[in-house]
Amino acid sequence: MFRLFFLGVVILFPQVAEAQLLSLSGYVKNFITGEPIENAAIYETASGIGTITNRDGYYKLLLQKGEQKLKITSAGSESYNATFVMASDTIVSVELKPHNFSKNSIVAGNKIVKDSVSEDEKSNSARKRR
Repeated sequence: MFRLFFLGVVILFPQVAEAQLLSLSGYVKNFITGEPIENAAIYETASGIGTITNRDGYYKLLLQKGEQKLKITSAGSESYNATFVMASDTIVSVELKPHNFSKNSIVAGNKIVKDSVSEDEKSNSARKRR
């Protein structure tokens, strides 16, 4: 009986250990403001396993070992896609860019100001129209 039990443990244990889930966690923030993004969707595209961020922008998923295809989306922001191999617990934190953000924009406080037209030019053109 002991031999049968021992044989079962030797054969089944590696398969059980291999099926262990790994933790994928991190934060999702706004690229411009650095503020956390609440309710951003994070999911593994092949399995459909997913979650959303809390008010601090934090999320946590439990995924299988191996190759994972991650997608992070939020309303009004560009999505983030990544493919990587999960070999241990992993942290993936991202900053999502708003859809209206471009390389020719200058960030001033919490506003986006296009560098093609300065504030002085805008006020001068407004005065000319009057």
